[in-house]
Amino acid sequence: MTSSTELYVNLQKIYLAKAEADFLVLQQRVKSILKRIGRDPDSISKAMIKSFCKNARKLKVCRYRLIEDEFSNPAVSELQKYLSDEEYSVAMGFYILLRAVDRFAANYNSFPGQFEGELDEDISRLKTAAVGLLNDLGCNGSTVTEDLINEMCRFGASELHAVAAFIGGIASQEVIKLITKQFVPMVGTFIFNGIDQKSQLLTLPAFHRIRWGSR
Repeated sequence: MTSSTELYVNLQKIYLAKAEADFLVLQQRVKSILKRIGRDPDSISKAMIKSFCKNARKLKVCRYRLIEDEFSNPAVSELQKYLSDEEYSVAMGFYILLRAVDRFAANYNSFPGQFEGELDEDISRLKTAAVGLLNDLGCNGSTVTEDLINEMCRFGASELHAVAAFIGGIASQEVIKLITKQFVPMVGTFIFNGIDQKSQLLTLPAFHRIRWGSR
């Protein structure tokens, strides 16, 4: 494919004309909205609108829910779906157990499996906490496998250096996304299964909207 300077310049003018036309349409729309909500129609500058037009293709709408909502208003249908889905059941099981461990620690001032000689008792206690949590979440009749409960107690709240570094790296990456408002943050609860070397996101319904720039 070849092109002359004249054709290239003409093509460039076509793109510039289209960009200017889009800017004018959006500018009128912005002024109309500002006027309707009682703000100065010129409070958003031309430079800002042009920048928005230029980068619109890089914007993504991300919807999230507060952690408080996740605890106080659980999405029962989503929880049940993940628990019954073979692909996500293990990740969902760990999610339930991590929350059950919080209850365990609050009740017994220790983590399951933390002290030698109490493993069998801790397994029973953690199972009870997990069943109680599932019932509170509205997932009556759902269970977490014995293997996952035993594994959660077996590792006794230990923190392997490699796993801690991996999780820390992911957390810091997400913080940078939030601070800079660049790239797309994760939407959902991230679960890393170090046994199977598998990462999964559990996405529950969202109620809050934030706009982020992505590259």
